[in-house]
Amino acid sequence: MAGIWSSRLMAALGAAFNVLALNLVLLIASLPVITLPAAIRAASVALDRWRRDGEDRVVREFLLALRTGRWTRTTTTLGVPLAAVALGLVEARHFARAAGPSGRVGLGLCLAALLITLSALGYLIQLASEASRPSTSPLDRWSLAVSLALRNLLVTGPLVIAEVAGAVTLTVIDPGLLLLGLPLVLLHLTKLTAGLGLRRAAR
Repeated sequence: MAGIWSSRLMAALGAAFNVLALNLVLLIASLPVITLPAAIRAASVALDRWRRDGEDRVVREFLLALRTGRWTRTTTTLGVPLAAVALGLVEARHFARAAGPSGRVGLGLCLAALLITLSALGYLIQLASEASRPSTSPLDRWSLAVSLALRNLLVTGPLVIAEVAGAVTLTVIDPGLLLLGLPLVLLHLTKLTAGLGLRRAAR
């Protein structure tokens, strides 16, 4: 019995170390900002290899995916929606401060567009990390991701809202959680939500 508990404890400690290590390299690789799309894709690939194949050398897988990834394609595919999210947040802040019905209407439209963009971004991250997917142009992937986001919005939309709201709330409460795995957990939840949408679309 003691051996079983010891084995489970070691497995839990190993998983915790992998989360902390992968989260740290994700943050470091994202610091120049321009490398954020490639870093997200590399972390997504490492997570998939860990979950699917049991490859627990997550930092090695991250660095390998970062080195062998198509930087231009990845930056274009993920960078544009990431920039759209940032712009949407700025616009939402502007409309939130505006008075009158026009401000409320603008805020509502802006938040709806943000939700669709965030949902589509989840699909793009999942599609970019799947090596079995045929290589397509960024425009084709954007079109597919938006189509999936709209088709599954009533199911995956609330999950996206809960994930983002939870991550923002936890960051405001304690910014140190960013170093303890919060970005990686958000990425993992985003991929799970996108996977749910992809399975629904495949039915």
